[in-house]
Amino acid sequence: MKKITLLLISLISLSACQKDFLDLKPLSQPNVDNFYKTANDFGNAVNGAYDALQSANQYGGDFNTLIEARGDNVLDNDPSSGSGLRYNIDRFIEPTTNTVLRDTWGSLYTGINRCNLILDKIDGVTMDATLKARYKGEAQFIRALSYFNLVRLWGKVPLVLTAGTTTEARSFSRNEVADIYAAIEKDLTAAAAGLPVSYTGNDIGRATTGSAKGLLGKVYVTEKKYDLAVPLLRDLVNGTTYQLLPNIADVFLVTNKNNAELLFAVKFKKGGLLGEGHGSWFGTSIGDPIEPSLRAAYPAGDKRLPLTVMIPVPTSINAVPRKYYDELSGTNDVGNDFPVLRFADVILLYAEALNEVGYQADGDAFKALNRVRTRAGVANYTAAQLATKEAFRVAIINERRLELALESDRWFDLIRTGTAVDAIKVTGITMPTYRTVYPVPQSEIDVYNNKTTFPQNDGY
Repeated sequence: MKKITLLLISLISLSACQKDFLDLKPLSQPNVDNFYKTANDFGNAVNGAYDALQSANQYGGDFNTLIEARGDNVLDNDPSSGSGLRYNIDRFIEPTTNTVLRDTWGSLYTGINRCNLILDKIDGVTMDATLKARYKGEAQFIRALSYFNLVRLWGKVPLVLTAGTTTEARSFSRNEVADIYAAIEKDLTAAAAGLPVSYTGNDIGRATTGSAKGLLGKVYVTEKKYDLAVPLLRDLVNGTTYQLLPNIADVFLVTNKNNAELLFAVKFKKGGLLGEGHGSWFGTSIGDPIEPSLRAAYPAGDKRLPLTVMIPVPTSINAVPRKYYDELSGTNDVGNDFPVLRFADVILLYAEALNEVGYQADGDAFKALNRVRTRAGVANYTAAQLATKEAFRVAIINERRLELALESDRWFDLIRTGTAVDAIKVTGITMPTYRTVYPVPQSEIDVYNNKTTFPQNDGY
């Protein structure tokens, strides 16, 4: 009954590591006012913000259920596991008390609060101006990403942009979706200005200006602000910082992290005592979790299809999709990074935005779409095949399914294009229309106990 504390009671959880931002284990609750004194303190605080993204309740695991299994790419075949918590989400029968929802909500706000503390206090400390701008940019990027996930999962959510007290938290309301997106846009615009183009050494993998611009472009497409998305995405597509790797399988190799296709990935490292690894994603010993319609959608010879094939993991009873294959460490974890945003995604978003602004037969939108298809080893689309804006729209969303399968994009693509109900029907499941957003965790509803300012989502 005190889930409100997930927003504020854990005021800070910071890294003790000085040389590698992947090592993100928290210090033991330092006094917040006494902690933020030096540039090193803020470096550790920023590491703590990245740590939230690694959570098993976010990219470390539960997003695979909330975003991927919720769509039409993955099926949960085990109703007995975990009291059916994840199975119920997959089958659209989760109650408001589902603890996966509760814990993910709390984890997202924990990360937001860490970012808020950094941004509240950093201007009061003297440090190198470039470093300060970078730290602010990293916090703004992580906060924006967290809110982007929150608003797409739940719709209206509390918009909290400063760290506060538990008393202040009790006055929170569910803010309008437009206000949340405005805050996301503001954060990402500022982050793009403050972040560097690249890093060296142990800092490689942190958010960059390209990360912020790419995510902002994705936000604009989600909001249907295509005219704003086009120039932003065009700069990335026509630039030289990112590229499609010749072999798509190489993008996901654990031996090829930080490759040129990744704009931002959540970092993991297996085999240590620091808890930086994760369990095998989509690993199962009960049937094939890949929905048959996904594999059936790939054209003959598509190089992306083998990435969906389940591969047995040595020393384990589980098999995992080839896209996320890694052998277990001695501590039974793996170390795949999660690709939050990669160049192929940006190219397809650019093609989509161009088409929505104005269809052009064999124009730049076709060139962008076919750039991804060429890498996949499948035939290019022609204007004769996609003769209208509507036909191109269908093709681009299908291409995103094939290219970004198992990368926590499909569910959000179905929602923003209004095609979720029909797509889910193909899997044999009837999806109630109100379940395009999740129920607000019942623990939050109970704490606020105000149907006017903190209502449950319709239908629940």
